[in-house]
Amino acid sequence: MRSICRLILFMADDNPHVIPEMDPTLRKQIQECNLQIVNVTTPANFFHVLRRQIHREFRKPLIVMSPKNLLRSKACRSNLSEFDDVQGHPGFDKQGTRFKRLIKDQNDHSDREEGIRRLVLCSGKVYYELDDQRTKVDAKDVAICRVEQLCPFPYDLVQRELKRYPNAEVVWCQEEPLNMGGYSYVLPRLISSMEAVGRGGYEDVKYVGRAPSAATATGFIKVHQKEQAEIAEKALQRDPLNFPY
Repeated sequence: MRSICRLILFMADDNPHVIPEMDPTLRKQIQECNLQIVNVTTPANFFHVLRRQIHREFRKPLIVMSPKNLLRSKACRSNLSEFDDVQGHPGFDKQGTRFKRLIKDQNDHSDREEGIRRLVLCSGKVYYELDDQRTKVDAKDVAICRVEQLCPFPYDLVQRELKRYPNAEVVWCQEEPLNMGGYSYVLPRLISSMEAVGRGGYEDVKYVGRAPSAATATGFIKVHQKEQAEIAEKALQRDPLNFPY
């Protein structure tokens, strides 16, 4: 999800400063937006977004940004219950037969949510690198949420997570350069969500990712891997992050 993602996201015609009516079916929000853009991270969610697309009574373009290297990832897997269990499954919302626009943090820390120091929002495969780093440094006080549907933006679910972690530093993390990826599209919508629940504004959103660049990647695998490791380390560091990055 590099420069082409940014260009496609900028083709979306929703207003980032107006939170739309979030009815139970979300029909109105989707019908009033010209595109659907997703970056799914599990086989089950991939299945459900295609299933949703087929079963709707109306048609709206669907763009899937998920990279092909997740097909080879051992961490990118789903239980069978995630495909057909209406009651849900451990760690996920109880909606086993629905597409998840946002996947909440998978750690069981319901008894210490006020003690979570950082809420990291991300989209796509960078989640798995962040989760590996969290395990490595034992950062149990960091929550990582995956925004699976970028457009239309899941305002309701983002607000739910902001309320769930009232004392957490809010971070958007991506592996793309600052001027690429989802940051430019997500930022104003995330700010609108934060203002709606009294969590601050622009200066309260931190960014972790690559610096602005004219190129989508370095072209050198060792440099790329070093940069990837630095992104994960910074997102999970103990010290507070600087504004904006």
